[in-house]
Amino acid sequence: MTDNAIDETRTNVTDTTLTLRRTFDAPRERVWRAFTDPDELEQWFVPEGMSAEVHSHELKPGGSMSIVWTDGEHRIDNEGYYIEVVENERLVSGEETEVGELRLTYEFREVEDGTEVIITQVFPEEIPNGAADGWAGILENLAEIVEGAVAEHTQTEEQSVTVNRVIGAPPERVYNAFVDPDELAVWLPPEGFSCEVHEFDASEGGTFRMSFTADSEELEPYARTFHRTYEELTPNERIVYTESFESDDLGMAGEMTTTVTFEDDPDGTDLTVRQTGMPEKISPENAEEGWTDSLGNLAKLAEDA
Repeated sequence: MTDNAIDETRTNVTDTTLTLRRTFDAPRERVWRAFTDPDELEQWFVPEGMSAEVHSHELKPGGSMSIVWTDGEHRIDNEGYYIEVVENERLVSGEETEVGELRLTYEFREVEDGTEVIITQVFPEEIPNGAADGWAGILENLAEIVEGAVAEHTQTEEQSVTVNRVIGAPPERVYNAFVDPDELAVWLPPEGFSCEVHEFDASEGGTFRMSFTADSEELEPYARTFHRTYEELTPNERIVYTESFESDDLGMAGEMTTTVTFEDDPDGTDLTVRQTGMPEKISPENAEEGWTDSLGNLAKLAEDA
């Protein structure tokens, strides 16, 4: 990437329309995530000297959007609605004011140096003083978030999680629940999700593909499709597989390795699941919570058999 005008925000102003362009040294999917992830929005979509809090963020046509800016003395409420949502390409939102609708359009374009974002803000009356400078500062915040993501990711220690549970059934029964696609579909999805097995070959070198579908609109952003390859299958003792999510989101990139061990226990099977190499966007705490739900489902299935 060369050191030139793409590092700056370019603006064009008419009586009621403000257009800004800036190119970010990051993939389009990464920039899109910064605009659509509430946690990331709170980090960059805020004027200097203020803090932001996302109160609602329904990313769909007709969905509501509410972001509050505060500095201890002043409060600015940004409340609107999404009009158009085209993943990785275009976002359009509107906000009703006393004098008419304020409309905001974001376009995301792949370019040689990364991603060009074009922002068009159409005001119901003359553009307020300082609007262009305010946007330039906000987009500088965004650059720090998305352009520092790759370096930050490489410096982060590998994320991992280990979950253990004693299940009141013999190792053969518990192992079979891992290699039977119908039973996997019953117990593996955590609370709030159901699943569909697309393909399944429980042999060393064999592959597996599954989708988790959210049972509620609230959980829909966390629905995933993933695939795995079995590296080791030692009946009733040990399973090792690698796994990846099918997503353009760089925060979900990478290959995880999961090792499952089955040990005889006076009460049944001492089961341990260790997962390493988890994507940046999945915290160990969330992974542990998900596996705890899944192993609870497994216990009910195996112990009732």
